[in-house]
Amino acid sequence: MPNLINLDKLPDKYYYRNEESLTEGQFIDDNALYILYFVSKGIFSHNSKSTDPQLSFLYFHPFEWTSIDFISFLISVCREYGPKIENTQTLFGAVRDEYEVSFEPRKYRGAYKWILELQEKEPKREEVVLFNKFLKNTVNVDDLERALIYADRIAPVYKDEKSELWLSKNLFRKILDYTSFSVILNSKSENKLKKDIENYINAFVQGKLIRSRKSKHIGGTSVVQSQNVFTFKKHSLLFREYLQKMYEDFGKDVIIENVFEDRFPNSEYPDAEFLRKRYAERNFYFIHILLAFAKQGLLKIVYMGSNWNFHEDEMLTYQAKIELLPAFFNEELRKKLYFDEDKARFYVQGKEIKLLKFKDEYHTLRIMFEDPKELPKEWFFSEIAERIDESNINDKKYYNAIYQLKIKLEKQGIKDFFITTRQSVKINKKYLS
Repeated sequence: MPNLINLDKLPDKYYYRNEESLTEGQFIDDNALYILYFVSKGIFSHNSKSTDPQLSFLYFHPFEWTSIDFISFLISVCREYGPKIENTQTLFGAVRDEYEVSFEPRKYRGAYKWILELQEKEPKREEVVLFNKFLKNTVNVDDLERALIYADRIAPVYKDEKSELWLSKNLFRKILDYTSFSVILNSKSENKLKKDIENYINAFVQGKLIRSRKSKHIGGTSVVQSQNVFTFKKHSLLFREYLQKMYEDFGKDVIIENVFEDRFPNSEYPDAEFLRKRYAERNFYFIHILLAFAKQGLLKIVYMGSNWNFHEDEMLTYQAKIELLPAFFNEELRKKLYFDEDKARFYVQGKEIKLLKFKDEYHTLRIMFEDPKELPKEWFFSEIAERIDESNINDKKYYNAIYQLKIKLEKQGIKDFFITTRQSVKINKKYLS
């Protein structure tokens, strides 16, 4: 007789089923790209403007993902890129409220009553020790992984909902729903993640991505991508038409929404069939094209998130506040000041300068042109050096790179493009208008 899997036994490991790779040449989930972008920007770091991890988890949680999906994906990012997880917090007041049946005296039902009783009877049981760590906010990555095992384990149909298996599953699901943490990137892992996102968006624009055939575990069910995903050309056509209409109606500073697919229910989490159908039919990737247009200098992202708020139960969708840039209206304007990273070509006022890929001049311009809104700032050579390679900070060679670029520009008749000191460089503002 074959060996059967013992469903009552707790698994030894939690498998990161939401893991998505930026480097395999396949489309990743739009939600995954959304989170990777925010991680690279430090949104989940306590050093960001949103210093409270709970607020970041609340506002930037993908609305299609459960807390299990979200936390397991963040852990997979940490495993791949090396950021640290710190400052874990659980809102236990909210957890208690889920189980409370009376306030005076305090009485609880279900899984919370069970764990309190277990604390008295068996204080060294793993469930109790793990519960107490969440209670005291002393949880580490391994503890989060262990909680995910309890929360996402298979519950056999023959097991009663009052069984310890069901109670532990229910309890740690609720705890994870109200748990948040900081994701701290060092400069090396931040640069690696940003570069992988940049290369991934380039591959999307160049039509090099293929549909992923891997199944994804979302909301407790297995989903797969659509058989067909729109090409970048189709994405660009649809998105440009939408942005043009928004501009004509409201001007260049607008709030846009993902109008290319149905909204998501907000009243209760949908069933498995709804999720499978939603993923199978998604052929337009809103976050992908938004980041692609931003990278091409066609728009600036002021804010990106969802339309979720505390006071309304309307259906959910992604939205962004953007500013349409001059290049959106005039593609030729980009060649007046544009760095083509893929072809290693630098355009200033229609003049083309050919560069050697991955040399100092190339990397200096890549960093300066990485974010359109940072282009006018004064760049210190030490900052450029650190962004390129934190392990070998030699700012002198980037001063030399700018010097060589100035010589090449002067040969084209452009003599005042860069304003430099021994420590910094900035672009003459007349070339930015």
